[in-house]
Amino acid sequence: MDGYQEPAPQEFLARALEAVPDSPLGPSVTRWDRLGQRAAEELVTDVLPDVVEFCTSGSTGPAVPWRHSGRQLWTEAGMLADLVRADRPRAVLSFAPPTHLYGLIATALLPAALGVPVCYWPRYGLPVPAIDADRWLVVAIPWTFPLLIRDQTVLGRRERVTVLHSTATLPASAGEFIRAAGPDRVRLVELFGSTETGAIAHREHTDPPSPWRLMDDVHFAGEPGDGRLSVAGPRLALTTEGLPMTRWTTDDYVQRLDDRSYHFHGRRLRLIKVNGRRIDLDLMEERLRAVLPCADLTCVPVADRLRGEHVELLVAKPREPHLVHRLTTEALRGLGVTVGRITIVDTIDRSDTGKPRRLADRQVGGA
Repeated sequence: MDGYQEPAPQEFLARALEAVPDSPLGPSVTRWDRLGQRAAEELVTDVLPDVVEFCTSGSTGPAVPWRHSGRQLWTEAGMLADLVRADRPRAVLSFAPPTHLYGLIATALLPAALGVPVCYWPRYGLPVPAIDADRWLVVAIPWTFPLLIRDQTVLGRRERVTVLHSTATLPASAGEFIRAAGPDRVRLVELFGSTETGAIAHREHTDPPSPWRLMDDVHFAGEPGDGRLSVAGPRLALTTEGLPMTRWTTDDYVQRLDDRSYHFHGRRLRLIKVNGRRIDLDLMEERLRAVLPCADLTCVPVADRLRGEHVELLVAKPREPHLVHRLTTEALRGLGVTVGRITIVDTIDRSDTGKPRRLADRQVGGA
């Protein structure tokens, strides 16, 4: 198959478990559909180790290793399968690298739980998957959506497309893909979680956004008025004794709506204050992506000698560099915020799941 390897399920899963960023798993097609459900489950149980170690992305600080049991991973794969099973996907197209928790579960284990073939697409420039399916499950990361918009042939007949998205804020291009593919034929399921917790919650993409609902085995911990999201459940990362942590408090600010749902208000390290005003960097990026044609952009918190903290906008290869400052000012006027500096760059260093890597401390302001 041009451009793709065709490992057997056992080989694919074993290689996914061995994959590291410096030696990633290559493009492949694996036929889980040729095994019965009982055989697939026995194979996964046999190949999965007792404990698997993952590292955080390094987007907010040094990468930190966390461990999960093989049983936890397979349980989560089954829960994700339950979220999409009603759509009856006949094949999975995955862009999520198995070097991370989400990628290992959704790319290597979810197709086994569903009993369908999986095409793993780790980079640009690959030929169309040689799987003839009319009902697709797409395991997405941020750069998935521009690719699917640009090349309408990737998903072939695509009678029905279910998209599973995690690892980062949903990009504006997701909405463009839904409109291009036809809203009546696309269902987008978002996952909320982390390396420390596994999947915490899920929701369907709607306008306006719907609340997040906790996964069935997750419950809130701590007091409702704390603001930070604190959860407990059997899939939290393992302690040094090999048992799941009793609870974990994330860097996310939420508003609990009831015992099972919440609204998300921002990540602690993506919320900064300038002159006493709270600024959500993710919301700024969303506004700017809608008006700045460019290869990529990100908003970076920076130290400011006058105001203590401010925002630098990095813009990669803008189509019209001379308009960047004016378009930025106009786009952010409605939020009542500005950026301290705009820098044009060739590329923005991101992890393989799309998160910008942590930048060295930067300084703007007077001498």
